[in-house]
Amino acid sequence: MTGSAAHSEILVARTDGVVRLTLNRPGRGNSLTTSLLDSLSQTLHAEAATARAVVLTGTAPCFSTGGDVTAIREHASSAESLQAYSDALVGGLNRVLLQLRALPCPVIAAVNGPVTGGSLGLMLAADLSLMVRTAFIQPYYAQMGFAPDGGWTALLPDRIGRARTARWLALDQRVSADDALEMGLTDQLAEPADFDQALADMLARLVSHDASVIATSRRLVDAQAGAGGLAGRLDAERQAFLVQIARPETRIRMDRFLAASRTPAEMEAHA
Repeated sequence: MTGSAAHSEILVARTDGVVRLTLNRPGRGNSLTTSLLDSLSQTLHAEAATARAVVLTGTAPCFSTGGDVTAIREHASSAESLQAYSDALVGGLNRVLLQLRALPCPVIAAVNGPVTGGSLGLMLAADLSLMVRTAFIQPYYAQMGFAPDGGWTALLPDRIGRARTARWLALDQRVSADDALEMGLTDQLAEPADFDQALADMLARLVSHDASVIATSRRLVDAQAGAGGLAGRLDAERQAFLVQIARPETRIRMDRFLAASRTPAEMEAHA
């Protein structure tokens, strides 16, 4: 059975029990807003419970450029408004990440372009990720004045270590797809022309395995997150984000970033 539908800023396609969810704000680099995250959460709830697997990707040329800075800045008329929107934004992302980690089926992040900011969490929450060789990952938090969210401190240190995570955030380095593979941030790379076939091959291997074992293994791994678990770590990120976003310095940095911002295509060209 094959079907497709559009849920706000999320495109949904279901083929033979595999649900493909596509972040669909290409003009904004598939950046995250409260409405997009609400749609993604609702779609996961409605579509993923009976899926054989979930594939999460973005409309070209980006996977996702993280939180939409323009949308955040539009709520900066007061500290209260800015914090309220940021609370909903980061809280919405945390909800999606926890949903992905709780799914009874395997999840693949098909990383078809650049990944910046909190959207890294969508990669980290997946069971496997495939990354196009032309993509890159960059935090941008030190430039923006934002506290890290999307699992940069809740999930990433378990992958690459605490010191390496802290250094990456401090230096705001752009990491290539090849380096991401070496660091253990992605499981496989593919050239752009080979990406769809590589995804199909990865998906075929994954769905041939027992989904309950994959889900149980994921749950046991997440249980090692310590006091408060993964939810507690993500909530600590949310609380720190609310503190940082209220600072006048952060608003100044947002204005500078927006004044000098490049389009997703320009970002990719400078990779």
